[in-house]
Amino acid sequence: MNDTQQAMRSRFAFVSVHIILPLLLGGLIYACWRDQNLPMFRWFDLAGLQPLIAKLRIAASPWQVKLPIWFQFSLPDGLWVYALTAFMALVWKGRDSRLKFVWLSMGLLLGAGSELGQLAGIVPGVFDPFDFFFCLSAAGLALVATSKSITRQRSTNEVAT
Repeated sequence: MNDTQQAMRSRFAFVSVHIILPLLLGGLIYACWRDQNLPMFRWFDLAGLQPLIAKLRIAASPWQVKLPIWFQFSLPDGLWVYALTAFMALVWKGRDSRLKFVWLSMGLLLGAGSELGQLAGIVPGVFDPFDFFFCLSAAGLALVATSKSITRQRSTNEVAT
């Protein structure tokens, strides 16, 4: 395998683990246990997926009473903050810019910021300390995990060259 193929494989693994997987898991949690009046259920209907989603919800319904409330309501928020932060880390990898910090903070600003906006009465909804905690933790975890992954990728690529 040449250096270009190795770099592509490494980038695909990064995107799969740090971006696609968290988004899929969060979406799956929503599809299985959240209110069907949410916009994503209209999207499922438009895509012709409603029968599949209905079967999925029926199969997943016994688990709902066994799962902690934070799993259904706060974890998906943390997962999308994680994915967005990881995506920004990938986009800004190896770049030095004053804007880098702003973009790396975007998941945290949107996730935790919306919770603080709810607390202040500026954003519709009810402040949830679990959501706030998950958003903070997810952004931090993404930065730590992706910096280690990106550093490992960079050192692998340097050894290969």
